[in-house]
Amino acid sequence: MGNNSFLLYRKQNTWLEQWDPRMKITVSLIFAASLLLNHNLLLKTAQIVLLIILWWIAKLSWRALVFTLLSLTIFFISTMIYQSILITNPGDSMIQLGVLTYSLQGAINGILMCEQIAGIVLLLSLLVRTTSPIILAEGLEMILKPFKKLRFPVHEAVMMFTIALRFLPILIEEIDKIRKAQMARGGGFHRKGISSRFRGIFPMLMPLFVLSILRAKELAVAMESRCYQGDEGRTPIRLYRLHPRDYSILAFSVFNLLLIFIV
Repeated sequence: MGNNSFLLYRKQNTWLEQWDPRMKITVSLIFAASLLLNHNLLLKTAQIVLLIILWWIAKLSWRALVFTLLSLTIFFISTMIYQSILITNPGDSMIQLGVLTYSLQGAINGILMCEQIAGIVLLLSLLVRTTSPIILAEGLEMILKPFKKLRFPVHEAVMMFTIALRFLPILIEEIDKIRKAQMARGGGFHRKGISSRFRGIFPMLMPLFVLSILRAKELAVAMESRCYQGDEGRTPIRLYRLHPRDYSILAFSVFNLLLIFIV
């Protein structure tokens, strides 16, 4: 995968990898809810710091962390401009900074939204990069198992989620190959100017679409040749049991959620 290898799960036998997948998904949902409902700047900053500590415990690449946050720069800038400059309410304390006049309360709201976006992205990155796609799919299928009684195709939905997760780094690698091929043919990627680079995106779309269809066709043929029939008659390859560690993590996440309403 080259430079995109950090997008894939790598087994490192860390503490986070030992969590039960059902509990990991549940805790992630509860933590995401706490990030969305939290409007306390100090508490939300503490949650972001906790996610960075978990990133360190998981022994993930700091380069991947920086790349993840830098990829959100445009969202951070637009959010701060929208909240602190474009939206002003009567009674807000205004601060003059050079030629710009912005609202102090709007700036605080912008920081809260930026931390919220960064927290959700870091949380999803931790979930994906510390859990094998197969184990993640098994945990998700066990959580959604009650919906089978409502004739919801749980297994098929989870399988599509797993395939999409596995195809993401493959498609990124294909985009990089197409980009280099277009540059070798005089594409607009190496030229100066945003418009030239933007026009260079369109020649990539059709080859990427064709390659995606071919990859999907190859996968369908491989599944048919192995007589894939869904989850009919299939037994799980792994049996999961909850440990005291998992219950303690759940208790901490619930306490984190309740702390928002207390503070």
